[in-house]
Amino acid sequence: MKKIIITLFFGVVHFFVFSQDTTAMAKWGYKGYSGGMFVHVGYVQSGIFKAFDLQGNAIDVQIKGTTLGLGGKMSIYLNHYFRVGAEGYLTTCKYGTNENSCRMGWGGITFDMLYPVKKWAPFIGITLGGGSATNLIFVEKTKYGDGDMAIPALYYKQPLSIINPAIGVEFFVSNRISLLFKMDYMLNIYKNNNSYPHGPRFYIGVHFYQKK
Repeated sequence: MKKIIITLFFGVVHFFVFSQDTTAMAKWGYKGYSGGMFVHVGYVQSGIFKAFDLQGNAIDVQIKGTTLGLGGKMSIYLNHYFRVGAEGYLTTCKYGTNENSCRMGWGGITFDMLYPVKKWAPFIGITLGGGSATNLIFVEKTKYGDGDMAIPALYYKQPLSIINPAIGVEFFVSNRISLLFKMDYMLNIYKNNNSYPHGPRFYIGVHFYQKK
């Protein structure tokens, strides 16, 4: 899956680069900046991995469900078709009958190639960076006294080193404001880990501009 996504991404990059006006692409320099806040929703799924209850019995666990989150992005334009910047997001997925949760925070350097057409600007991009995934897994119910219940939980955090291809489009409401729609698929390249949840995310937000 990773090889397919990366191959498709760079194929689209190739198309975008060679479809640009070569004269305009030669005019490099500071062209302004943009930034905004975005909400996202997606569906993620991990492999099956092991957790252990208080007696040491193995439990099969799989992160699987809807993820919701919030974040932002800031970029500068080095060309009318190219921008570089940074972004950061938090996303949370609750799953299972005990409402286990996986919360991921990540950020990194972004590179976007745009193809403006009147009020629309389709783009492709990639983020290189890192973050962490924090997991909270409730393993069993334990009864104390006549009716008090406790649910022991496992809590652990794992690092992420990510490559995040994305594709999207902006619609310009004015010269300074656009509505941005984006889809990405974040890949963990730190190591092969069954507890890493992967899947598509869909973003919507407002982008503010100050361009030369």
